[in-house]
Amino acid sequence: MSGPVMSSDDFWQPSTEKQTLSLGNEGTLRWLHLGFGFGIASVCVALMLVLAPFSPVADIVEKVSDCSENPSLFSSDEELSVLNESGIRDGDCLHDLEIASWNVKRFGPSGAEDEARVAEMAGKISNYDIVAVQEIKDIQQTAPYILQDGIDEISEFGMVLSNRTGAFCENKSSSQISEQYAFYYDVKTIKSLDSGNHYPNNDCEYTREPFAARFVSVEFNHTFVLITLHIDPDDVLNETEALVNVFEWAKFQYPGEDDFILLGDLNADCSYARSSELDELAIRNEDYQWIIPDGTNTNTAESSSCAYDRMIIGDGGSDEYLGSFSTDCEVEASDHCIISARFSSHESSAVSN
Repeated sequence: MSGPVMSSDDFWQPSTEKQTLSLGNEGTLRWLHLGFGFGIASVCVALMLVLAPFSPVADIVEKVSDCSENPSLFSSDEELSVLNESGIRDGDCLHDLEIASWNVKRFGPSGAEDEARVAEMAGKISNYDIVAVQEIKDIQQTAPYILQDGIDEISEFGMVLSNRTGAFCENKSSSQISEQYAFYYDVKTIKSLDSGNHYPNNDCEYTREPFAARFVSVEFNHTFVLITLHIDPDDVLNETEALVNVFEWAKFQYPGEDDFILLGDLNADCSYARSSELDELAIRNEDYQWIIPDGTNTNTAESSSCAYDRMIIGDGGSDEYLGSFSTDCEVEASDHCIISARFSSHESSAVSN
């Protein structure tokens, strides 16, 4: 192929041979162009498929559309049909959150140094989406963080930690009764919305004032408030009766919220409080749903049938409560069983729209 030549008007132009080659192979070049275009497109598609797992979108939790993947949530096709009629879109599943409570029996500096105990506690807590913990007793306040580190070795968990309770009322305060509460939550399924609030306890209704915090499910934006406390076994009936005031305070503290779940060591059974005595309290009326029934064993002693640890839902119950609870008494780190209940991660009001 020859180089460019000078035209009669003194401009450089391609040689006649090259022009002829271009014009004479126009159809061939058109097919070459098309083939090149298809090749580029194929490469782009291949790159998209290879790089897709590394995209930020891959980190987003997706809804599972096949409810058979979580069959324990539905006892029958009829139950699933009812759920669909309540507003859940066809193909969506009513995913659940397991919310738990555990009195960890005077967990302080010595307990935090016991690697076997911390490992057992961490393993147990990591089985749930969120756990309210009572009886953390460490003036230096390092024990709850050591426990969190132990949980993080299994799965990443966040923590909302209370101040030390039991020092507000002089007539009830002592170093023996002071303790902290903590909420440990799985960051894959739960997000904390605040750092928590203590019940004001202005009238010294409680030896250890209750602690509340608000959370939201990561997947479906179900918000809820958890309230935890450890009731004084010497004043069970009075402190239990005052739970009505705690629920009212929580509703004022978290306006617009409709799901309030109180859970903890209430000592509300057997010699501390008989069922007949509890039934006379306002907290036992139809406005409150007691999930853990009287007589349920929440103590690790085999001979016990005392429901010391309880879970109560305010405002007549929760549409998100899935109707099942459980206890895990196979523990060595405490003399209390872990109590838990299942809740939907869907916000019922949002789903019904």
